Amino acid sequence: MAVDRKQQMKEITERLEQGVKDIFTSEMYTTYLRTMAKFHNYSFNNTLLIAMQRPDATLVAGFNAWKNKFNRYVKKGEKGIQIIAPAPIKEVEEREKIDKDTGLAVLNENGEPEMERVEYVVPRFRVTTVFDVSQTDGKPIPSLEVNELTASVKDYALLTAAIEQVSPVPMRFDEIEGDAKGYYSDADKEICIQVGMGESQTIKTMIHEVAHAILHNSDFMKQNGEEKDRLTKETEAESIAFTVCSALGIDTSDYSFPYVASWASSKEMKELKDSMDTIRLTAANFLEKLEAAVAERSAERMTAMQYAEKLIGDKEQEKTIFDDEQRNLIVNFAFKLDDQAATEELVNGLAAALAEDDKEEVNRLMYDAQEKIENLPDGMIGLSEMHDYGYRKDDVLPLTKEGAREWHRLGERIYPLFRDGTAGDYVSQEEIEQHDGIFGIKADAWDAILLEQREDYAENEYARPDFQLTVINREQALRLYDEGKQIYLVRISPWPILVTAREEIERGSDTFQIAKEDLEKDKQKTMENGEKAPVEKLAVDLDDFAFDFDFYHYKDSVEDREQAVEALKEQIQAGDIQPIREWLQVAVEESEGESAEKAAELITRLDALVKEQKLLSGSEKQFGIYQITARDPEHDYRFMGLDYVEKKGITVTRADYDLIYAAPLMEKDTLDGIYERFNIQRPADFTGHSLSVSDVVVLNDGSTVKAYYVDSIGFAELPEFFKERNIDLQKENLLNEELQEIEIFDKLGLFSNGRLRDEEVPEGLYRYDLRGSDYDPGQPVTVEKTVVVNHAASVLMAEELDLGADGRLELGEEGLNFTGAELTVREFMEEQQQKRSGLIHGDSDHIAVEGHIGTWYAVDETEIGGEKFFLLEHEEHGDMAACVAVNEQGKLVAEDLWNGFDDEFLDAVKEYFSEKWNMPKKEDVVSEIIEKAVPVPDNSAQDYSDVPVYYEPFSYAKENDEVDLYRTSYRLNSECKQAIHEAIADNYDGMYLGDGAVDQVVKQYGMERVGYILANTLRYKNYDGRFSHSNKEWAEQVSTPEHNADRMTFRADWVVDSHPVVLDGFVTMFRKELEAQKEQEQPFVKQFYVVENLQAAPLKIERFGNLDDAMSQYQALPSHYMKALGVEKNPDPLPGSLDVLQCRNGIDTIVEDYKTVPGWDNPYIQNHVVQPLQGALAVQDVELAYELPDVYFHIQTCDDGFDYTLYNKDFTERDGGILETDGDKSVQDAMTELLAEFGCDAAQGRVMDAAELREQADMVAEQQAEVLKEKLAAERPVPEETLSFYVAECLEFTFAGEFHDHLTMEEALEAYDKIPSERMNADKCIGFCIEEDGGFIGMYELVVNDKVQRENINSINYFRDDKLVQQAISDMEKLMATRQQSKEQERGNTKKSVLDALRSLKAKKQEQPAQEQDKPKKAKKKGMEL
Repeated sequence: MAVDRKQQMKEITERLEQGVKDIFTSEMYTTYLRTMAKFHNYSFNNTLLIAMQRPDATLVAGFNAWKNKFNRYVKKGEKGIQIIAPAPIKEVEEREKIDKDTGLAVLNENGEPEMERVEYVVPRFRVTTVFDVSQTDGKPIPSLEVNELTASVKDYALLTAAIEQVSPVPMRFDEIEGDAKGYYSDADKEICIQVGMGESQTIKTMIHEVAHAILHNSDFMKQNGEEKDRLTKETEAESIAFTVCSALGIDTSDYSFPYVASWASSKEMKELKDSMDTIRLTAANFLEKLEAAVAERSAERMTAMQYAEKLIGDKEQEKTIFDDEQRNLIVNFAFKLDDQAATEELVNGLAAALAEDDKEEVNRLMYDAQEKIENLPDGMIGLSEMHDYGYRKDDVLPLTKEGAREWHRLGERIYPLFRDGTAGDYVSQEEIEQHDGIFGIKADAWDAILLEQREDYAENEYARPDFQLTVINREQALRLYDEGKQIYLVRISPWPILVTAREEIERGSDTFQIAKEDLEKDKQKTMENGEKAPVEKLAVDLDDFAFDFDFYHYKDSVEDREQAVEALKEQIQAGDIQPIREWLQVAVEESEGESAEKAAELITRLDALVKEQKLLSGSEKQFGIYQITARDPEHDYRFMGLDYVEKKGITVTRADYDLIYAAPLMEKDTLDGIYERFNIQRPADFTGHSLSVSDVVVLNDGSTVKAYYVDSIGFAELPEFFKERNIDLQKENLLNEELQEIEIFDKLGLFSNGRLRDEEVPEGLYRYDLRGSDYDPGQPVTVEKTVVVNHAASVLMAEELDLGADGRLELGEEGLNFTGAELTVREFMEEQQQKRSGLIHGDSDHIAVEGHIGTWYAVDETEIGGEKFFLLEHEEHGDMAACVAVNEQGKLVAEDLWNGFDDEFLDAVKEYFSEKWNMPKKEDVVSEIIEKAVPVPDNSAQDYSDVPVYYEPFSYAKENDEVDLYRTSYRLNSECKQAIHEAIADNYDGMYLGDGAVDQVVKQYGMERVGYILANTLRYKNYDGRFSHSNKEWAEQVSTPEHNADRMTFRADWVVDSHPVVLDGFVTMFRKELEAQKEQEQPFVKQFYVVENLQAAPLKIERFGNLDDAMSQYQALPSHYMKALGVEKNPDPLPGSLDVLQCRNGIDTIVEDYKTVPGWDNPYIQNHVVQPLQGALAVQDVELAYELPDVYFHIQTCDDGFDYTLYNKDFTERDGGILETDGDKSVQDAMTELLAEFGCDAAQGRVMDAAELREQADMVAEQQAEVLKEKLAAERPVPEETLSFYVAECLEFTFAGEFHDHLTMEEALEAYDKIPSERMNADKCIGFCIEEDGGFIGMYELVVNDKVQRENINSINYFRDDKLVQQAISDMEKLMATRQQSKEQERGNTKKSVLDALRSLKAKKQEQPAQEQDKPKKAKKKGMEL
C-alpha cells in the first residue's frame, strides 16, 4: 500500500506543534537542550523531534548513509526516528520578461510584452527516517561525540582562558555584592564574574554572560530591530550556557528552568521557534570558536617536564649522553621552577661541560641547580604545579597542605590559592584544613627566611628582646595577651616578632613565646588560685549527682544551687565528709548501673582528696608515699635515678604520681626507717609496690611539708614537687575509665555514652560529639565538635578529624564501626604511643621522616652490616617523589633515591657507618665491611613466572588488605629490572645480542612482568630517539583486561638503564616472542554453560561468553540443586563439551574428568578455567542445609568461621553456635566435625533447601514465642496503674521556674491559675504522669496555653489506648469549659458593673448644671471691699 505522504507530513507537523508546546516545562526543556548540545547543526524542528522520540541519541543518519558512509548496518527490528527533510521541487512558468536596468517589461516588435520561461524552486518537505548509532552494528566510528578532552573541568585554567578569548567584551573577576554570580554591563561593555566560586559554576556563569554580550548588546539589537524583555534575555543566555556546558561534558544535573513555562505562554509559535533557533545557532557558533581557541592554546602549551625531556632528547640526538642523575635533575629542575629559559641554560651548560669533559663544571652546575630546587619552601610541589593549578603570579611560592601546616606551625603567614588566579587572606590552622586546594607563602617572606638561615643579615635590623623567652600554646597566648602581656611569634629565625594584634594569635600557629619571667608569675598566680580547684570540682560534681539522682527531692530541698556547692566545699575543706560518704554509700546500694558507678567514683575521689589534704595541710604529723602511675610514656620514669631523669629534661612533679599510703609520723620514722619498713614489713593496708627508686616520701612534721625522691643512693629533696598542685581528678578518672573502641572512617577512637568536655580530655586525644537523629536521638548520624541538642555520645580520637567546611561529618552506614574491644583511656593512649614510637618494619606506614613533609610507607628492605634499612615511598605523591631510606629507628640515611637501593644508597650507608663507628678517615675499611655485608641475592633458582604483576597503587592495596601483594610485586619488579640489565650485559658481544637473552629473564619472571618493566622503561624514555617508533607505540598500549594503559602505575625506579640501542633490540626480541606465544595460545574455550539441575528433565542450560558471568549465574542457583558449570571447546579439530564444576550433595566440586579426556588437560584449561574457579570457591559464602535420620542441620560461613544450627525433626532448635577457624577448613570438613560431636554421620545427610529449613524453623520459633507469651500473660498479675498531675511554669525546661507534682486534677488547675503568664517568656502547662506498680512509665503535657492537647496525646498509641489518660482528657476538657464559662460570666458581670458606674456618673453630671441654676447669685459691688 502506498504511503500517504501528505497525511504523514500532517501527522508529524501536528506532533511537532504539540512538542513545541510541551517543551516549555523545566524537565522537558532540559532534555531538549541536552539533545541540542549533541545536534547543534540540526534545525530547531528536527532537534525537538529527536528529543521527543529518542532523547539518548548521540549520532543519527539514514539507512543508506550508515551503509555507504560508515560501513555500518541498522539492526533488525529497530524503530527509526522520524524527522523532516527538505524535498524542494522545480516548476516552470511563463512570465513577462523584465529589463534589469529599467525594471519595465521588454516589448517585442509588435509592442506586446515579450514572454519567457522561468524555472523556480518551490520549498517542500517530506518525512524521512534516521537511526541512532546505538541502533547499528559494524565498523567502529573514531569519535561520535563532541571532543570533551580539551574542555573537561580538569583543564579549568585552559578552558577559562579560551572563554575569555572568544568573549566579545573584556572579562574580569571581582567581588560582587548581593547574590549575583556575574553580570554583563552593556554601558561599560564588560563582563564581571564573582570570585571564589566552584570550577563548574564559574565556567557556566562565564558562558551565560558571554551569551548576553553576544545576543543582548544594545547596538546589535538596535541594528536588527529587536526588543527583548528581561525574561527572554535570561532564558536565551541560560539555555546557551546549558547547551554549551552539556556539549563540553560539564555536569548540568542541577540546572532547572522554573520560569520557562510562563515565558513561553506569552509567545506566539513563530516567536518561540525563532528564539530556539537563535539559541541553537549561537550555541553552535560559540562551541566552534571555543574549540578553536582551546586547540590553539593547547598547541602553545607544553608542560615544564615535557620541555625538559624535549631538550634532553635534542641534545642526545647530538651525541650528548646524560646519565640518570643528570636527566632526573634536569626534569626535576624544570618541574619545580617552571622556567624554560633557566632549564635551557642548565641543559646547554651541562652539555658543554660534558663535551669538554669538565667534571668540575658539571658538578658546579648540578650543585647550583639542586640548591635552587631545595630553596623552595616545600619539596613536594613545584612552580609548574602551581601555574597549572591556575595561579600564575610570582608573588608567592607554592605549598602543599602538609607544607602549609608545617610553616604555619613555625609562625609564617600562609595564604590559600584559588584556581581563578586569586589568593585569599592569610589563614588559621582550621582554615588550612578546610581548604582543598594549594597554598602559598609570600616570596619576599621566604627570601627573608633564607637570608636569616644563612645569617646574611644585619642584627640591628631586628628588635631582639634582652630577656629570656619561653614557649606557650595559643590558649595561653590569647589569655595573657588580653591581660596586657607581650606575646611573640615563634619563627624559625632566632629573631622573634612582637604580636601587635589579637588576630595574629587567633589565626597564627599553635605555639607562641612570652618572657619567661611573665610566665613564672602567671604560673604562681595559677598555683595559688588552683589549690582549691580539686575541692571545687568535687563539690560541683557532688551537686550534679544529687540533682540527677533524685531530681524532685533536690528541687524541694535546695533553693540556690550556688549556695549548695559552696556549702559542700566548706564541708569537704573542714574534713566533715562522713555524712556525704554515708549518703553516697546509700546511693551505691540502692541504685544500679551508671548511678551506682558514679556514686562509688565520688566516694573514691572524696577519700583521696581528704587523705591528701590531711597529709599536706593538717597540723598532725603525717607521712605519705607517692608512686608513679603508668600513664604518659613520655613521663614514665619509674625506677629511674634522679640523674637520669634530669638528663632527660624531665621535671619530677606531683602530677605524675598517686598518693598510695598515708599514716601518722612517729618519732622513730626516719626516711631510712620508712624505706626499710616498706620493703621488709609492709603494713597490711599498703597496696603499692615495695618502696623503690623514683618513689616519693612526703613528711609533714606539723609545721613544714617536705618531699623526698627515693634515689639510687639515699634520698633527694624535691622543693618543687608541690609547686603545681592543681590536680585534675576528672582527667585522672577518665584515664582509668573503660570505654568501647571504635573506628570513625577507619580512624581509631573510644566511645562514651556520656558527655565529655575538652578540659577532661588528656593531651594527645581529640574530643568530638555525635549527634543523634531527630527520630532516634540515640542513633548517631553526624560527628561534630560540640553537640548541644540530640547529643548521642562523645568520642575520643587518636588523631584529628577533618570536619569540612560545614563543621560536621555525615556518618552514613559505614562511618562508625565498633571493633568489639573495651579498654581504658590510658591503655588506648599507650597503644597509640607504641604504634608511633615502635621500630619500623616491612609493613610500616604513616612514617614521619626528619626534614621531609608528609608521611611515608615501606616498600622494600635490606640488611647491611647487621642493620636493617628500609626504602620508603611518599604516601600522597607515590612515585612522583623520590624515595628515602631509613634505619629501624626511622633515622634518615639516604634521600633522593630514584632507583631503589642503588649505588647512591650504598654511598650513603658508608657515610652512615663511618659516623656511627667513628671512623671518618678510614673509608676504605668501612667500604670493605659494607661490601662484605651487602647481600648478593641469588635468584637464579627461584621461579617467579607465575606471580602476577600488582598494578594498583599502595593506597588501593592498603584499603583492600593487599599490602603483601603490593610489596611482593614491587620487589620482583625491581629484581626483574636488574635481571634484564644483567641479561643484556651477559648476551651482548659488542655487535649482536644473543638469542637467549629474553628467554633467560622470561623463564624466571614471566612474560607479563618482563613486558611491564620494558613498557615502563620506554614510556619513561619516550623522548629518546634511539628507541624505535613501533616499540614506543607498543609501550604506550600495554595494558591488562582490568587496567587500561593510562590507569597503570609506571615508576622511575623500574627503568632499565642499559644502552638504549641494545635495549631497543631486546624489546624487539621480546615482542616477537610475545607474538609467537599469543599464536600458540589460541583460546581453547568457545563458551561456557551452566546447567540448572542435572537431575531435572529436560535440562535447563544457559550459555555465556566468559567465565565470570557463568560463575555468577552458577552461584546464584540454589545449592540443593545438582547444578553444573562446563566448557564448550572450539571445534578444532573436533567440538566437545565437559563439566568442570558440579554441586554434589550441596558441595561445589571441581570435576577432574578433563584430565582423562585427550586434549583437555592443557595449560589453557588449567590456568584460565580451573584455577579461577578454585579461587572463586575459596572465598565464596556458603549456606547449606541437610536432612539426617533424626535431625536437620544448617551451616553457613561467617566472619569467624562457620555458623551452625542443629534442629529436631519438629524444626525446634536443639543446639547451635560458631565453629571458629583460621580459614583453612572447608565447609565439608566443618560439617563432618560438628555432626560427629552430635553423634551423627555426615555421610547420611541429604541436601535440602536451606531457605525452606530456615522458614520452617522461624515459623516454629514464632509459634513457641506466642505460646510462651500467652502463658506469661496468664501468670502475670494485672499491673495497677495510677495517674497524677504536675504543673510547670516552663513546659520545655521543667526545672526552670515553678514546678509542682503529685497533684490531683483540681490541685493542678489551681496551681496553674496562680502562675502569672507574663512572668516568663515561656509556656506554662499542666501535665500527667503515669506510674505502674510504683514504676515510672511516662509523662506528657495535658494543657498548654489553656488548650487541652487531645490531638497530640492521641498521636501516641500508648496514651490513646490508656483508659486513665482518656478519662483525664475528658475530665480536663469539662473543667476547662466550666472554667472558661465562669471567666466569661465574670467578665460579663464586670462589664455590667462598669456600665452601671458610667451611667451613674453621667446622670450626676447632668444633674449638676440644674443645681447650679437654683443657687442664689451674689450682687456685684463697686469699689474696694474692706
